[in-house]
Amino acid sequence: MPTPTSTSQHGAALITGLIFLVVLTLISLSAIKSTSLEERMAGNTRDQDVAFEAAEAGIRDAMKYTATAGLSPASAFVAGCAAGLCLNDPTTPVWTSITSNNQWTSNKTKVYTGAPLKFDATNLPVQPRYIIELIPNNVPAFGSSASTGKGNTSGAQLLPFRITARGWGITGQTQATVQATVLY
Repeated sequence: MPTPTSTSQHGAALITGLIFLVVLTLISLSAIKSTSLEERMAGNTRDQDVAFEAAEAGIRDAMKYTATAGLSPASAFVAGCAAGLCLNDPTTPVWTSITSNNQWTSNKTKVYTGAPLKFDATNLPVQPRYIIELIPNNVPAFGSSASTGKGNTSGAQLLPFRITARGWGITGQTQATVQATVLY
């Protein structure tokens, strides 16, 4: 049997192998990029969920405060907010001006007073904050969302409050805002 000489080989197997390796490399790089993107999306979603849960904790804390503090129009409600107690501005809701002026961590808001919120045994970088707006002469319509309170068993006038809470996620950059209307 004759043995092939170097002149009869043209390197087709080498070229085919190299093309196959390039295709496999491109597929691998695409899979790595896709997985990396999906992992970042999942992390962002988790961070947004933590921020939302923190804002909800702020709402619960504010509702507890409203129920136990005996708030009335004679309380320390001021225009522009002080320590989380705000008089409603009929033209621009207070929470929008606090948000647009980036004052959620200022002394205009009230800090969440429960145990420090944790995620994976790590304290959140910013604890939830909230404001309670007294809404004079503007009782929400019957059946409005999240209307709760002591009820009207004595015939007394119920006071409407709008509670707005802001929560931050694990990174401190993700924020969520939640509102509730409460009658007490």
